[in-house]
Amino acid sequence: MNVRNRKIFINNLIIQASVGVYDQEKQQKQKVIVNLELLLSNDSEPKHDNLKATQDYSQFRKCLIDIVQSQHFHLLEVLVEKIHSNLMINSYVIGAKVKISKPDIFDDCEVAYELSNI
Repeated sequence: MNVRNRKIFINNLIIQASVGVYDQEKQQKQKVIVNLELLLSNDSEPKHDNLKATQDYSQFRKCLIDIVQSQHFHLLEVLVEKIHSNLMINSYVIGAKVKISKPDIFDDCEVAYELSNI
């Protein structure tokens, strides 16, 4: 039997987020960059060239945006965990990797947090 891995990627999604513990982060939204990798079960592989026959990328993009914009998060780790656990509810998702970067928090580097079960 031929084993095939099916993945969806969402790369470099830029969202304005309320995240952080510093006063400036609580008062003003900042840019975060979200990267997502989803490992899908083969049950969702389309048999026809029809959007209804597969998992729509837009549902995952919307999930990311909705969660990031839902509230203020003190910790990036909690935000990433919330996204990860929500994605894993989808019966066709068997693994997920979520990474969120804060590119503007420091002048000399970008910081990020990643959670994965892939």
